Amino acid sequence: MAYLPPTLVVLLLIILSTLLRLILAATTGLGVDESYVVSISRTLSLSYFDHPPLHFWLVWLITHLTGSEAPVIVRLPFILLFAGSTWLMYRLGQQLFGNWAGVYAAILLNISAVFSLSSGTWVLPDGPLFFALLAAALTLDKRLFKCSNNILWLQFGLWLGLGLLCKYHAAFLFLGALLYILSTKKQRHLLFTIGPYLSLFVAGILFSPVLLWNAAHSWVSFVFQGSRGLAHGFYPQKMLANIMGQAAWVLPWIWLPLIGSACSAASPMINSPEISPGPRETRRHFLLCLSVLPILFFTVATLWGAQGLFHWQAPGYLFLFPLLGEKIVIAIKRGSRKTKWWLKSSAATFIILVTLLASHTATGWLHTVFPQLSAKNDPTLEALDWHDIEKPLSPHGLLNAPVGFIVTNSWIDGGKIDYALGGHLPVLTLNDAPHHFAFIHTLSDYQGQDALIIGQPKYIQDAAQYQPYFESITALDKIPIKRNGHDEIELSVYYAKNFNGQFPLPYGNNLTSK
Repeated sequence: MAYLPPTLVVLLLIILSTLLRLILAATTGLGVDESYVVSISRTLSLSYFDHPPLHFWLVWLITHLTGSEAPVIVRLPFILLFAGSTWLMYRLGQQLFGNWAGVYAAILLNISAVFSLSSGTWVLPDGPLFFALLAAALTLDKRLFKCSNNILWLQFGLWLGLGLLCKYHAAFLFLGALLYILSTKKQRHLLFTIGPYLSLFVAGILFSPVLLWNAAHSWVSFVFQGSRGLAHGFYPQKMLANIMGQAAWVLPWIWLPLIGSACSAASPMINSPEISPGPRETRRHFLLCLSVLPILFFTVATLWGAQGLFHWQAPGYLFLFPLLGEKIVIAIKRGSRKTKWWLKSSAATFIILVTLLASHTATGWLHTVFPQLSAKNDPTLEALDWHDIEKPLSPHGLLNAPVGFIVTNSWIDGGKIDYALGGHLPVLTLNDAPHHFAFIHTLSDYQGQDALIIGQPKYIQDAAQYQPYFESITALDKIPIKRNGHDEIELSVYYAKNFNGQFPLPYGNNLTSK
C-alpha cells in the first residue's frame, strides 16, 4: 500500500467501502430505530422528541426527491455522509501528524463496527453528527495551529451548530475545545477575544429550531434525555459492563490500541507538566481534550445507575483515531511486522463479521445451520421489515369493517408497522412512552372510530389495558412475520370498536390541545 499515493489510497477506500455499504443497505431491512425515524420523518417538524431534527430532515428530503422509502434510498444520505467523514478523518490526521497517519486513521474508522456499520450505514443521527464534528475539528485545527483569521471561528460555529442539529452530544466538542484552551498556556488569550463567542453565536442560531420546538412542548426532549442520566445508586458492575460494551462496539482489537494511544498522549502531560510540549505533543493534547469528556462522562454516569448505551461515547473515540494513526506510522517505520499483521487481520476480520452478520440478517441461515440457537434472542430480527402485515390488513384480509387507525403499545412496534404500511393508516402509540408519535396525532380526532390493536406479545399480552377506551375489543388471527419463508415474529391483532378519544399520554398533542 505504501507505494500508492496517500490520497489515492483514501479515495479507493471511500469508493470500495461506499459500494459495500450500498450493497448492505439494499439487502437488509431497517432496524427498529430506522423504521421509527422513517415513519416519524413523514411529518416535518422544527425538532423531535428523541433527537434534534437534522437526520429526520434528511430522510424527509430524500423520500420526497425519490418518491421511495426503500432501505437503500433512506440510507443513502447517511452512506454518503460517512464517505465524507472518511475523507475528513484523513485530512484531520494528515494536518496533525502527516499523510499516512491520516490514511491509517481513515482505514481504522472504516473497520470499527460502531462507526462503519451503524453510523456509516444506518438511519441514525450519529452519522451526520460525526461528519459535523470532524469538519468542526478540522476547522479548529486550522485556527489554533495555522491561521488566526476569525472567519475560521465562524466556520467552527457553523459546523458546531450543524452538529447540535444532529445530536446534543455535539456540545462536548465545544467543551473539549474550551478544555484545550484552558489547559494550554499559549492559547488562553483566546478567551479574551471575540472568536469563540462568535462561534457560539452562530451555533446558537442554527440550534434555534430545537429550542423553539422544545419551548412550545414543555422542553420535553431535554427532560427525556436528561432523565436517562439520573442517579439511582452505586453500580460499579454497570460501569464495567458498559466499558465492555464500548469495547465490543468499537471492536476489542481496535478499542485497546485506541485507549493505549490516549494514555500515551496523556502521559507526558501527567508526568512532566512543567515541560513545554513540542508541536506533536500539543496536537496530541488537542485531540485528547476533544475526546476525553464524552468518554468519561457517559462511562462514569453508569456508575450511579444512569442508562448507558454503548455508542454514546463514540464522539470521543472518534478523535482518538488520528492518535492511533500516528502510532501506526511510527511502528511501521521501525519495521514492526506485528503492526502490519494487526492492521490486515483487523480489516479481514471486520469484513468477515459483516458478511456473516448481513447474510444472516437477510436470510436467517444461522438457525438452519445451528438449530440449537434461539431465534427469540436473535438481535438481527430487529432488521426484519414487517411487510407481511400489508396483505392481512388489506380490505380482503382482517378488515371486515372500516378501520380508522392502528394502536400499538410500543414506539418500536409503531415504527415497524407504520413503515410497513407506508403511512396509509395513522398509527397511535398508546402507552407511557409514545415518543414522537404523541406529537403527530391528536387523540380526539379519532373519537368514534374503530381501530386495530397490533403488537408483539411481549408488548401486548392482551388488550385488556385498552378496554376502558373502546366500546369492545375482539381478538383476531395472529399475523406471522417471515424471513426466508420461516415464521420469525408473531403479531397479536385485536379489533377495537368506537374509540372514546381518550388515553393518559404523558406528553404530546393530547395535552396541548386541551
